Amino acid sequence: MSSSPTLREEAQSQRQAVLRKAFRSRWTFVILQVFDLLTTLAAFHLGANEVNRLVARLTLEFGRTGGVVVSKLIAVAIAMGVRKRLWIVNLFYAGIVLWNIVVIVSLLMRRG
Repeated sequence: MSSSPTLREEAQSQRQAVLRKAFRSRWTFVILQVFDLLTTLAAFHLGANEVNRLVARLTLEFGRTGGVVVSKLIAVAIAMGVRKRLWIVNLFYAGIVLWNIVVIVSLLMRRG
């Protein structure tokens, strides 16, 4: 019996390394912000409301699109100062984007 890793184990290890690197990336953060912006605006278009109180307030001040854009700019400014825990923030925003997609699909199904 060999103690060297199998091809499958090596491939899985490489995938995990790529995911770790991606979730620690500021570029991933920026991309997630863009996806959050786009999915939020799509949800607004379908009749959804903003549930984040800060963003909801910004949408009252700057309009729906402007408020969400301002919130994204604030998030990017804050995240640029965070490096060690950026993967947690990226994971959080990945969840938000997924939730936005669930809301969009739900609203589309109600219309259909």
